[in-house]
Amino acid sequence: MQINKKNKFVIANPEKCIGCATCMAACFESAYERGKLATPRLIVTRGMYGVMPNQCRQCDDAPCANVCPVGALRFGEDEIELYEEICIGCKLCSIACPFGAIRPAAEAMPSVDYRLEPEKIPTLESAIGLKTIAVKCDLCKGREGGPACVEVCPTDALVFFEPKKQDQLVMNKATEAVDALVQCIKA
Repeated sequence: MQINKKNKFVIANPEKCIGCATCMAACFESAYERGKLATPRLIVTRGMYGVMPNQCRQCDDAPCANVCPVGALRFGEDEIELYEEICIGCKLCSIACPFGAIRPAAEAMPSVDYRLEPEKIPTLESAIGLKTIAVKCDLCKGREGGPACVEVCPTDALVFFEPKKQDQLVMNKATEAVDALVQCIKA
């Protein structure tokens, strides 16, 4: 892990969120289209002080990645990456996440014919015959328009924040200001 590492993330403004769950629907659809486990990576949470989606914060120190015994959660260049195909479903990441943004979900195993084994219900976590894996926001990696939840939010309660781009904008403005000051001093 780098000391000055800054990850991309989606942030929610609870004052703007109306709890419509449009973000959850878009997240589900995006995951399905990208070949991931078809389940939303964020959950609209209703609490005493309001409503807002809860999703992975892409922590710079990522407790989830630090405890993953098989490396299914890894420090990426500017996000915490989840490799669903190697996740063993141990749930350590769910326990380690301070925001409750990682949860287990089950997917059907290709070797099980569910028509012949009706007692196996693919929607239950940790059911016999199903593979349980971690589910977390992946910022819709591979999706051309970026995070689907941000794109569809009707109240603009969700914002996609890219610190590296923001840092570059600040640096450009600072350079322009210094150049303007130098020009004033020379004149």
